[in-house]
Amino acid sequence: MGLGPYLAYNGVDYECLICERAFISADALYAHCRQTSLHEWCERCCRVFISNSSKFAHLRESNRHHVCSSCPQPKDFESLEELEDHQVEIHYACLDCNLRHESAIELQEHDISQHHLCVICDIYFSNENSLRMHQQRHQARTTECYGCYRSFKSFSGMLIHLEAGSCASGVTEGKIDRIAGEFHQNQKYTVFGDGWWLYKCPNCDKEFPKLSALYQHVEDMPMCSFLSRGHGCLAQLERFVARSLE
Repeated sequence: MGLGPYLAYNGVDYECLICERAFISADALYAHCRQTSLHEWCERCCRVFISNSSKFAHLRESNRHHVCSSCPQPKDFESLEELEDHQVEIHYACLDCNLRHESAIELQEHDISQHHLCVICDIYFSNENSLRMHQQRHQARTTECYGCYRSFKSFSGMLIHLEAGSCASGVTEGKIDRIAGEFHQNQKYTVFGDGWWLYKCPNCDKEFPKLSALYQHVEDMPMCSFLSRGHGCLAQLERFVARSLE
């Protein structure tokens, strides 16, 4: 009967070859292996080891064991999933980057900056732009329409409302276009042809049929978003539109 290294059955007795002791049953032999201090025991594999180092080598190399080497006293988990959950929850580890952090907050900041995590939904995105577009659904409606009392999540959302002619103020797409054309920096965000003109992004030159589409672009594209902040020409145009519709 095969019992593994250092254990044997001779047809009559069950033997511990390290201690040179015999037992009447396998259960009695295993009870001895669990209790003795003369050698090491692996309960999961029912194996005996002559030293702690040989047992630890077994734990490290066996696919039946999943040991956390970061714990002061190494912990053995039954599955890889349990080990990974432990490393994230206790040691604040990023498994993709093989990095440990000092706190859960540091791990979350890492996940946001490096792995595009939405902390509200606990969902990861493939790139920063996808995350930004997703996060729009979480934005509060803080932009009040210049012509009525409706509120919107963004300036572009308000412009869509005005261009559609659905505002109680009677503002139309034509009036928005006239205001945009009157602003002194209009050459930066418009392009003219033979009897026609379009809006364009001053940074990447992408063209748009409506002012709302231009603002949607700069709100969604990180590399162009500076245009709608501070002294950017589209930030100044937004303030000009507000004054014009007062």
